[in-house]
Amino acid sequence: MEIPTLLSAYFAAIDDKCLDADVIAATFLPDGRVVRPDGVALTGRADILAKQNESFARFRATHHMLTDHVVTRSGDTAQVRANMQAMHLWNDAGNSAELQTHFVAGGVLRGRAELTPDGWRLSELTMRPTWRTGATTRMFLPANR
Repeated sequence: MEIPTLLSAYFAAIDDKCLDADVIAATFLPDGRVVRPDGVALTGRADILAKQNESFARFRATHHMLTDHVVTRSGDTAQVRANMQAMHLWNDAGNSAELQTHFVAGGVLRGRAELTPDGWRLSELTMRPTWRTGATTRMFLPANR
């Protein structure tokens, strides 16, 4: 249960807008990687922290849900697969009930983790989207647009 909890805590920090260096250090190895849905890779804790906060600053709110975790452990390493569904409400959104104010995406989250003296840490986390609906045209624009 440690690895699913690790993932849940990371996405909770994103949703609660409190992703900080402590959360990143508790989640990723120093040279850990995040591969975003658009294929862009972030490498290292500082890069993950800066770029994830920059990206999520575009949204007034997000809501990530993870289910069906499958963890395959081999000694001090593990592979994890989970289903993820996430809602993203744009900062400039008006009535959040309107489809053009947000998008929802679902897909498969995959990760690799290593057991360290401080507990499990991710070496890589990748999200492969399988579907999207809503206002996605702005999805890959920088946060300051």
